[in-house]
Amino acid sequence: MNIPRSFLSVAIAAAFSATLLAQQAPSGLHRVACIKIQPGKSAEFSKWMATDGHAYQQVRVDSGEVAAWMLVRSVIPEGKSAECDYLVVSMYAGAPPKPSGLDGVAATLKKAGLTMSAQEFLDHRDALTELISNNLFQNRISVGAMKKGDYLVVNYFKVPDMGDEIRWEKEVWQPLAESMVQAGILGGWSVNTQVLPGGTNIPYQSVTVDTYPSWDAAFAGRSHVTEYFHKVHPNMEMGTTMERGSKVHTQASVQLFTVVDMVGQLK
Repeated sequence: MNIPRSFLSVAIAAAFSATLLAQQAPSGLHRVACIKIQPGKSAEFSKWMATDGHAYQQVRVDSGEVAAWMLVRSVIPEGKSAECDYLVVSMYAGAPPKPSGLDGVAATLKKAGLTMSAQEFLDHRDALTELISNNLFQNRISVGAMKKGDYLVVNYFKVPDMGDEIRWEKEVWQPLAESMVQAGILGGWSVNTQVLPGGTNIPYQSVTVDTYPSWDAAFAGRSHVTEYFHKVHPNMEMGTTMERGSKVHTQASVQLFTVVDMVGQLK
């Protein structure tokens, strides 16, 4: 781990097996769909998501199908080099519901006041986007919150032992994030672990999200890390502590996103 991190790790082994999904109402589960926009369709996609797409997701939240929903756009990287142009995040109060099929889509469209058929809605979506992946995560630690317009620095980590990772984040970064949120430097911070797919061959197992209220704050945030580290950890030597952290996880990548739309409240 670099000192300080490229950005303070605050913004998504396979430490959880299928037994997690069998638990009673597991908390913090959310699906993250990575999508690419079809060539030449960016403006049409943005308009569709701001109108029909938003109305559709509002009904899903109002009905309790999802607890909250968020559309996040990739800022850096962008274009062909970006794996995802957008992330679509669906948060659940318990286990994710079984896919509803065409009948469920049709019922949601009717409640939203949209006159197209379910097949027409899905065909239009597919004409605008390509689904790259749709993975299931669980939120493990959360500080503060996020809102529309925020910038998210998302750090992806390879993690050999998830127990060590969660202990590290709670001991070192959570107090730091809480202090910076209280000071208004950060809007929020979270740690999320991938549930499905799982195994040792996935590119990352843990994702931290740093939430900043503005573009400038996202790039200025790292300048406060050393100051706040010494405030919250007066008995820790920063270099030694970060060296220990480098044995807990390896940063696979870091990306910058912005929250385009939100229904409900994600924390």
